[in-house]
Amino acid sequence: MLSVKNLTRKYKNGSSYINAVDDLTANFKIGDFVFVVGASGSGKSTLLNVLCGLDTKIDGIVEIDGIDTSEFSKKEWAIYRNHYVGFIFQEYNLIEHLKVWENVALPLMFQGVNRKDAKVKAIEELKKVGLDKFASKRPNQMSGGQNQRIAIARALVTNPKVIMADEPTGALDTELGHKVIQYLKEVSKDRVVIVVSHDEELAETYASRVVTLEDGKIIDDTAFVGELNIQTKEVSFKRPKMKFSMMLKFAKNNISSRMVRSLFTSSIVAIGYISIFLLTFLIMGINGSIIETLGNLVPEDQYQIYNIENTEISESTMSDLQNLEEIENIRYDVSESVSFTSRLGVQVNTQLYPVPYDEALLTQFGELLGRLPENDNEIVISLGTAQRIRNVNSVDEDSYGYIFDLVDGLVLNIESISYELLDEEVVTSLGSYTIVGMTTGDAFSNSIYLNYDKVLELSEEINGEITYRTTATAYLTISDEEDIEAFYLLLRDDYDLVGDNFFTAITSGVEDFMLKALKWFIGIASISLVVSGILIGLVIYTSIIERIKEIGILTAIGAKPSNIVGIFLAESAFIGLLSSSIATVLALLITRIINSLFSNFIETPLSLLSAGMFEMTLLSPSVAVIAIVIGFSIVYSMFAGLIPSFKAARLNAIKALRKE
Repeated sequence: MLSVKNLTRKYKNGSSYINAVDDLTANFKIGDFVFVVGASGSGKSTLLNVLCGLDTKIDGIVEIDGIDTSEFSKKEWAIYRNHYVGFIFQEYNLIEHLKVWENVALPLMFQGVNRKDAKVKAIEELKKVGLDKFASKRPNQMSGGQNQRIAIARALVTNPKVIMADEPTGALDTELGHKVIQYLKEVSKDRVVIVVSHDEELAETYASRVVTLEDGKIIDDTAFVGELNIQTKEVSFKRPKMKFSMMLKFAKNNISSRMVRSLFTSSIVAIGYISIFLLTFLIMGINGSIIETLGNLVPEDQYQIYNIENTEISESTMSDLQNLEEIENIRYDVSESVSFTSRLGVQVNTQLYPVPYDEALLTQFGELLGRLPENDNEIVISLGTAQRIRNVNSVDEDSYGYIFDLVDGLVLNIESISYELLDEEVVTSLGSYTIVGMTTGDAFSNSIYLNYDKVLELSEEINGEITYRTTATAYLTISDEEDIEAFYLLLRDDYDLVGDNFFTAITSGVEDFMLKALKWFIGIASISLVVSGILIGLVIYTSIIERIKEIGILTAIGAKPSNIVGIFLAESAFIGLLSSSIATVLALLITRIINSLFSNFIETPLSLLSAGMFEMTLLSPSVAVIAIVIGFSIVYSMFAGLIPSFKAARLNAIKALRKE
């Protein structure tokens, strides 16, 4: 079932070549317990490496069940080693960071067996060698003889057809050596067992066949097997498929065993991510706060309507617009600047505004205490006006109600209004009004809100005639962009008017600026990420150097190149996750500190001065940003680890196994 024909393996020696195996032909069948003996350098280990597919640079033919392996790919050789061959090493070659049962179960996991079933099978195999009680220990807690039995259990756990053992007793005392060979002889009944050994006494005692090599040639074969008449079978083993969870375990174990280095590396990498976090939070926070503040100042649904020729909008046009379904309400802008002297002798420059059309204006800075005017003799005043009437110099959130209690029901006598016209002072009495409401957010404005008709009357009285401006204010009940565009077309085509939304115009400009700033800042921060990527690559490369022998072991028991790549990419991903987690925690902590300082020393004083009009979060943490950065960090770290990971997969397994 296993045969070699005219096998030659050459090695370069200076300018010439030497044959480690020279034109060797041999056949091995089920039931053979073969010892391959000979002096050092006779070609024993080379023959074993060729038979198990670790060394494929050969001349000649190696056949498995009649199938020529010369066209096998690296993946197919991995399948062969994992499913067909059990390999026992002289140095045991167990993986120290795995438990005993995990070492035994590893070949099964390459076959895609789930962890639970693999553990059951591994413990069954350990029981056969008397070590099931030690399944949860580590190899460094076991003796040399126990570790060799663990290695045998690992070789047998997949029920392979061929067992290959390279000096399996070399590190054991005589008694343990005999026990190991006796066990291998027992399992050779239904498979081929090939043992490479220097111990000719063991060979004579236990072997059913002894093959002696000298200078790469067979000089003696005690039970020569002629050419086997084997019906060719299709090699259709289950492809080795290392579970992702196992890759993560290898990565986690390596990170844990080198925690100081891992934390140091992750902390350096985190610096770049912290920069991105803070810059993004800053831009998003300022942008969001500006938009929110603008939303308080300019309602999102408020539109200004202009005459294309910058002339007065006629009353008939205004009447038509007021009947459009798209408009909630529309008003003339007829506010007038006046100065008046109150009954208490406080001189105030103020604005007269009509209500209820400006009810949104009354509440956009704060709440309305009291009520709206219900007749021509009632008014609502701003907080600024109330402060001046009652000589209140400062106000905070708790004193709004108190100030209103002072002015509620007060009759404000606007004794005179004066302005200059052609150097002649004109004085007009405006009468007395009862205060029925106060707006809390208008701390700096001296405003008086009256019924709409009364404003028109006063405007006419002041100016001799009503002067309408060329704009009207509309509040749209529609929000769909296509509907708004249709409304703009209606204004233009039917009324020669144009519409504009101040909120959209301003905020879109702010957002564009902030996005451009964010791109620039992230571009600068990305320089540190490039350095971080180089650092991650160096760390993974160092990890590979430290674990060369482990790579050789995994390859020998059936790991595909992609499995090796996956292990180190998983380690890269761990570094990315760890660094982004550190960055997230530190960024959120720094965000809290900066926001606290900003609130205490900037926002609170400004809010007191502006009676709550100013509200801003300097840094605005975003779950979306955190998720994106963590995802990017993991992917970026894996990308940085790609080159060393592929180098690890291309390592020569034979040389790797010799690495101390």
